[in-house]
Amino acid sequence: MTATRFVAPYVEHGTKAGSVKKITVSVPFHILKLLSDERTRRQVANLRHATNSDLLCEAFLHAFTGQPLPTDEELRRDMAMKKAAKKKAAKKGAKRKTARAKTSTARKTGGMKKKARRKTAKKAK
Repeated sequence: MTATRFVAPYVEHGTKAGSVKKITVSVPFHILKLLSDERTRRQVANLRHATNSDLLCEAFLHAFTGQPLPTDEELRRDMAMKKAAKKKAAKKGAKRKTARAKTSTARKTGGMKKKARRKTAKKAK
C-alpha cells in the first residue's frame, strides 16, 4: 500500500475547530505507553506535533498508506519560529502606527476636558 500522494497529518492551529472531528478511541496500555513516550521525547526536544492525536494520525497514515514518518529535522521549531517572528515584526509595525494615531487624538480630547473642568471650577467659587 504505497501512498499515491502525500496526505498532511496535521491541521493548522487556527483552523482546528472546523476541520477536526473528535472521537473516542480505546488503546491498549502497551500502545499508549509507546505513544506517551514519543510525545514526551518530542516535548523534551522542543519538537512540534507532540500530542497523542498528532502521533496517532501519523501512525495511521504510515500504516495504511506507507507514508514515511516525519524526522526530527522536519519537526524542529526553528522554521516555525522564524515565520512567527516575521509575523510579529509586521504586527508591531502596524501597532506602532495605530498607537501614534491614538495618542495624538487622546491629547486633543484631553486638552478639551481640562478646559471644561476649569470653567466649572470657576463657577463653583
